[in-house]
Amino acid sequence: PSQSPRDQFDLGYGYIQRKDYALAEDALREFVRRYPSDRLTADANFWLGESLFQRQRYRDAAEFYLTVSTKYETSAKAPDSLLRLGQSLAAIGERAAACATLGEVERKYPRAPLPVKQGVERDIKRVRC
Repeated sequence: PSQSPRDQFDLGYGYIQRKDYALAEDALREFVRRYPSDRLTADANFWLGESLFQRQRYRDAAEFYLTVSTKYETSAKAPDSLLRLGQSLAAIGERAAACATLGEVERKYPRAPLPVKQGVERDIKRVRC
């Protein structure tokens, strides 16, 4: 790819779309390292978390989802990140933290997209909050 931030991001996201999560992780880590204040950094952190989540590296994924939902809490990916953080916490057996996190989605993001709200409802039942 060229040296532009967009090209580096697109490379990583392209690997996500092809379900090549290891290569996605490498490309997105490089993006975050090289362009920490780019407008795509929040999305890069989300997709980095997703590349780890899909490989069942939930604890590592949780760190990136937490970054998006705190450092970039006004980004478009913040509600999704909070949902995924709750799912990651549930997957590592942190039920109380997962329930608290899932409950936070509606409070913090009352206008979250419908799929996020439905995911929260589904996971609150699944985790038995």
